[in-house]
Amino acid sequence: MPVSREQRIRQYLDLVTGGEGTESVLANMETMADGALESLAPTDGGRTEAAFESARAGAENLARGAEVAPDQLSDLEAIIIPELRPVYDIKDGTFTTLTFDGAPTPGHSLWTKLTSEAALKQRIEAALPAIGRIELLWNTNIPYGGTGFVVGRNLLMTNRHVVQIFAEGLGDRNLQFINGRAAGIDFKRDSAAGNVFKIHNVRMIHPYWDMAILEVEGLPDNIKPLSLAVADARDMLRQEVVAIGYPAFDNRNAVDVQNDLMRNRFQVKRLQPGMLQGGFGTESFGKIVNAATHDCSTTGGNSGTAMINLATGEVVALHFAGRYLERNYAAPTGALAKDQRVVDLGLNFASAASGGPNDWGAWWNKADSASPAEGVNLIEVGGVKRIPGVVTQAPPPTGGGVVVSPGGSVTFEVPLRITVSLGATPAHEAVTESVELEAAKPTPPGGAFVPKSVADYDGYEGYDEKFLSGGTKLAPVVVPMPEATDPSVLAPLKAGGTRLDYQNFSLKMHAKRRLALFTASNVTEESNLREPEKGRNYSRGGLFSERWFPDLRLDDKYQIPDVFYTQDQGAFDKGHIVRRDDVAWGSTFELLLRGNVCSFHVTNCSPQVEGYNRSDSGEKNWGDLENHVLSEAASERLCVFAGPVLAEDDRTFAGKGPRGTSLRAPVPRRFWKVVVARVSDGLASYGFVLEQDLTDTELEFTVAEEFIGAMYPLTEISEMTGVSFDQSLIDADQYDTVRGTEIAMRAGSRKRKKKD
Repeated sequence: MPVSREQRIRQYLDLVTGGEGTESVLANMETMADGALESLAPTDGGRTEAAFESARAGAENLARGAEVAPDQLSDLEAIIIPELRPVYDIKDGTFTTLTFDGAPTPGHSLWTKLTSEAALKQRIEAALPAIGRIELLWNTNIPYGGTGFVVGRNLLMTNRHVVQIFAEGLGDRNLQFINGRAAGIDFKRDSAAGNVFKIHNVRMIHPYWDMAILEVEGLPDNIKPLSLAVADARDMLRQEVVAIGYPAFDNRNAVDVQNDLMRNRFQVKRLQPGMLQGGFGTESFGKIVNAATHDCSTTGGNSGTAMINLATGEVVALHFAGRYLERNYAAPTGALAKDQRVVDLGLNFASAASGGPNDWGAWWNKADSASPAEGVNLIEVGGVKRIPGVVTQAPPPTGGGVVVSPGGSVTFEVPLRITVSLGATPAHEAVTESVELEAAKPTPPGGAFVPKSVADYDGYEGYDEKFLSGGTKLAPVVVPMPEATDPSVLAPLKAGGTRLDYQNFSLKMHAKRRLALFTASNVTEESNLREPEKGRNYSRGGLFSERWFPDLRLDDKYQIPDVFYTQDQGAFDKGHIVRRDDVAWGSTFELLLRGNVCSFHVTNCSPQVEGYNRSDSGEKNWGDLENHVLSEAASERLCVFAGPVLAEDDRTFAGKGPRGTSLRAPVPRRFWKVVVARVSDGLASYGFVLEQDLTDTELEFTVAEEFIGAMYPLTEISEMTGVSFDQSLIDADQYDTVRGTEIAMRAGSRKRKKKD
């Protein structure tokens, strides 16, 4: 059941007042009336006093259980929230409970001790130099990813979901930067920018907690590691803390309240006081975690913020998520102290960290068993580029391998030894790498699953609308498959009907355009389904000698043949609409092979510019939206709907058809995707549209360096595509929520302005 705004405000007041609720708020408002009213920002040209009286009337109605008028709720939210949980400016290594132009900041009557108590202020200021903004150092439409802070010698702590904007991998092995992406940290970024220290290594992306450890070089002596508490923040109910980070504008907050709270300044260093509120379960990367909670006024940009105990000055938790007028979530450092791999990194814990036991060993096992990403990127360490996980300056290998000699020659031994001279190389630049080379590969087994008759399709398990009910102990849910708004546009099957079922996905074809109107797939990251049998080769090349083929259940006139793509002089990529990797899973190796091979039906193909949907090429593009959605999911399962936007003005390309004929086919310039995840309170759906930048050249189509991607409301996707979504998915649309805002940011996408 959706919670009303009145209920949310009542629950919030109970939370921040320790259960005393509106009675405590009324008492505080009396104090405000006696002399603190000047702290409130005027609204509507000096309407402060009237707004205050309206808020007090609203609080009294809440206390009596009477109906609260909408304007009273607005005034109560606009005055009480900034008063109870304010946001203070940080500048040049200090802070004040006044604004830097001398005006009182809302909340100063409750938190004046932050400046009046010298020891308290000194404790907070000692932490400020070690907390910075994570900068994204490439041509991106978002300038920064979140907050980070120093926790060891040249080591930074931030969120896993922040790091996954520019790096990939999981655990403490096979971690790498995404091609073309880099990051740094600016420890100032208050009213002005400071020096940016480049991040040169990723030391850990934690498989359970939303935490990552980065390595940076050249930190000055005045930036000292913060002390991490070993005590558990989940046991510190009502303990006062301050969050120090870089809050951004956040669509989950009322615009006027947020502008007053932040004084129209965002993405700069701020101090946000509040209290810890015990442990509470929340969704995170395909699981429910028992996180520490707090009630500081954090927003989306606070991802990676340090939560500092006012009593000790120790970091007690790492903020990673929050919900407006509910609670905010953080990974307790006391829990991280129970992870030996974290302890072994050399983090600055306040006292001896036990290193265990803990409850997430299985997640480490999963990370350890993950295969290295295809197309491994070199990372630079100490001026030397190396493969992550491969030791540099290693002794020459005794078995098969590759040796780069000081003279600049390369020796391959497999076991035949071949030496290729590269020209003279200075001896001091010599690097020796040991790299395992694969032996000749056997013929991949997938070819046996290419259908040769209609009977071969028997037993294919298509899209399952109850899929998200598995993999979690949460209540069952249903995710209905989309439908065509106008069923007459659909291509009929030879045996009747319009739905084509494949292993783990289904689709319906647009008859005139010969392309899928939409696809519906079940996607999972569960390790027992991704690699169901040990000893098998699960690499792309090890599964199938890839080729595209028609669906025998559908007349050829409704399918664009493979020859259209193979003889197009390189104009198009044969783009999967349903990603191969998304549906290559199953409880047996045979079922996994079926899903992999099924994705190569031409019914699942659409002309796309090269690299448009190739997440497994090492480029993070729109094929990886699912990974961002999983960061805030309660299970490792997703339902994904996708298709081209079939517009009347799409440009037509004349190419080859079957048996020497010619074929004219309009090329879609936009594609859409809707990802549905399980969250603790039901479903969450996310809609995206990505546009191909098609040039005016005769054959070669190119895509812009930055994909033109945007988050769209599901209702607008429906209007542009002729595909209708079940009302339950429209109700679960995250376009106007914090989940949607943060995922759009992490994916490098902009949010399209919603239609009126």
